[in-house]
Amino acid sequence: MTENIPAKVVYGNKVRANNNDVSIFSKAWEEFLKKQVKGDIYAVYSNYESDYTGDFDFMIGTEQTSGEHSITIGNDEYYIWEVESNDLAGVGKAWSEIWKSDLRRAYTTDFEIYKTDGSITIYLSINANP
Repeated sequence: MTENIPAKVVYGNKVRANNNDVSIFSKAWEEFLKKQVKGDIYAVYSNYESDYTGDFDFMIGTEQTSGEHSITIGNDEYYIWEVESNDLAGVGKAWSEIWKSDLRRAYTTDFEIYKTDGSITIYLSINANP
């Protein structure tokens, strides 16, 4: 399922990451969770070197101003991937499935939303035209 997402700004701290060293993500989450923020949380992937096998920027934040960096999630069409949030490994399993899928990903800006109701959704930038 795809959806057009209106532009929004997310504020947080950014690190350069890649999928070969998952400790980068753990450290970023550990630092972010110390802030005890309220509201929905965004994990944003952007500035891709190539695709999911290369380096990219990773930022965790909220729509409230906090943190050193900000990123605008563009007004664009995204493929929506629902995560099994009752499974502690749900996000990792979802990404494994995404990497194996035949989605025509644009690798512009992808993001996860961790809602206050406990649901988790991944939004993937896609190439709308074949």
